[in-house]
Amino acid sequence: MKYKNVSQEEFLKSLKKSFEIGLIKKAVKVSEKELNKENFTCLLNTAHLLNSLGLKDASISAVLLFETKMNQEEIKKEFTEETKNLVESIRKIRKIENQKKNFDAETLSKIILATTQDVRTTIMVLALKLAKMRRSKKDDKELAKLVKAVFLPISQKIGLEEVAWELEDLSFKILEQENYQKMKNILKRNRNDRENDLKKIENEIKKTLKKENINAKVIGRVKNLYGIHKKMKRKKCKLKGVHDLIAIRIICDTVKECYIILGILHAMYESLLNSFDDYIATPKKNNYRSIHTDLKTADGRVFEAQIRTWKMHAEAEEGTPAHWLYKDIKKDKEFDSELTWARQLIKWSRKSKSKKILESLKLRFEEKKIFVLTPNSDIIELVPGATPLDFAYAIHPNIGNTCEKTLVNGKIVSLDYELDNGDVVEIITSKKQVPKSQWLTIVKTNKAKTRIRQFLKIKKEKKTKKEPKKISKKIIESIKISRCCNPIPGDKIYAIKTTKRKLTVHMENCKNLKREDQKKVIPINWEMIGKRELSAEIKIKAKERINLLTEILDVIASMKGKVISTDAKVEKENISCNFVLQTKKPEKIRKIVEKIRKIDGVKEVNRG
Repeated sequence: MKYKNVSQEEFLKSLKKSFEIGLIKKAVKVSEKELNKENFTCLLNTAHLLNSLGLKDASISAVLLFETKMNQEEIKKEFTEETKNLVESIRKIRKIENQKKNFDAETLSKIILATTQDVRTTIMVLALKLAKMRRSKKDDKELAKLVKAVFLPISQKIGLEEVAWELEDLSFKILEQENYQKMKNILKRNRNDRENDLKKIENEIKKTLKKENINAKVIGRVKNLYGIHKKMKRKKCKLKGVHDLIAIRIICDTVKECYIILGILHAMYESLLNSFDDYIATPKKNNYRSIHTDLKTADGRVFEAQIRTWKMHAEAEEGTPAHWLYKDIKKDKEFDSELTWARQLIKWSRKSKSKKILESLKLRFEEKKIFVLTPNSDIIELVPGATPLDFAYAIHPNIGNTCEKTLVNGKIVSLDYELDNGDVVEIITSKKQVPKSQWLTIVKTNKAKTRIRQFLKIKKEKKTKKEPKKISKKIIESIKISRCCNPIPGDKIYAIKTTKRKLTVHMENCKNLKREDQKKVIPINWEMIGKRELSAEIKIKAKERINLLTEILDVIASMKGKVISTDAKVEKENISCNFVLQTKKPEKIRKIVEKIRKIDGVKEVNRG
């Protein structure tokens, strides 16, 4: 495999006119100035890859900047907050990767994905690994092992096949050098030759089906080196026994058309003996359905044809029979469901004009725990909502008892700050500090609560609900709409007094409002807030099925809804997903809700 480094001129020329070219050029200059030539070239190649994969301004700028010395505030000021957030995510993952020896591949995958949440970050990390692997040396075995165990399965599961086959071959080249060279020698025709053969066969089939008035999609692919090696090893055969070096997939509307197309192909090409499987008549145990037949062209090129309906194709790609499920990949039902959801989003984004939807999706890969880091990059597991105090007690009881200040990602934060995946936490202790009873309302872990009670020798006190005070006009300097519940006109609301004499508005049933000290809660009305662009959250519960996400996104796009953020959680056969939409017209939200309720499989749609 030979790869050419992209030049700055080639990279910038490849960017679309709709891009923020000025910001990307600035990111290129900063990266070139601060990094050595090798690192800068790798990041430029990565940025070029991201462009080809459909990612835009912030993602491309972030991947160019994350190895520079620019801090988060500088990146936000010089570029955008979105770029800053993406840079922060990649930097967190880099710290986690440095601790890879402490975890098995499955755990490391979960930590990385729980930290990324944003699908773009996942794609960026995969592109970084591919760019690095393209320039790897024969002795880069640690990198190859990491890629094969962690990043290759992720790329396969989210449907980035073009990234997956390269990572697979490049890992094969380093980890099994002798077998790789044997395969290269056996396979005299290189990938480009096979791709040319593929195009020729594709065109022949398309032309014939058009002449027969059959509306079908013809898709081709060539098998990568490792795939060929693995199949030869599994079947204990020589290269001649592998008939899908070239494969053609034909997707049509009906089962009847599947069999008509089968007859046409057998009339066009020679069918090979004992190389026909009808999984439509007799589906596989995992319910995979398709017709497979091996054929030979007039000039002796052997290829496999797969014929299926669109419904069968959707089930094979997104459902239980999905291709990666029968590869050598360890399965985790709950986690893999989240990845399949991401796969649907990426697929929808690539074919849709609404490219910005990819920028909004957040996935909750691991809700039962979060992973935070010590300054030495040791990983500490905590529960969601955990605070620096929980972290301190997780390290050692004495650290917790004497915890005076905390730094998260280099900034001083309050003891009740809510930690997130990948946060780097540093505890500053003082001999004068002792636990306070108030700490019991801050910590979330049983371990921390037990240690605090032991020190104070007190029992847990029940919370008493107090009536909120009336609002005073003197304290109103600014009013902010909370993002945790996103109230809109018509909702009953209350405000919480925060620091710096500000008010944050919440819905009446908001969990954060109920948890707050009631002394800080005051009544408020929409007249005081005035007209402004608001965010509204839609919560959906539905039965998980093929293309559900696609249909929901199509409804939002048809109503010209502006998606700010989304997240999804899959549990068994059901899915819960939240969409935050921005609007000046609350009635638009109601119409979107009504349309989503009519989608097949949707059980419940509510405002957040």
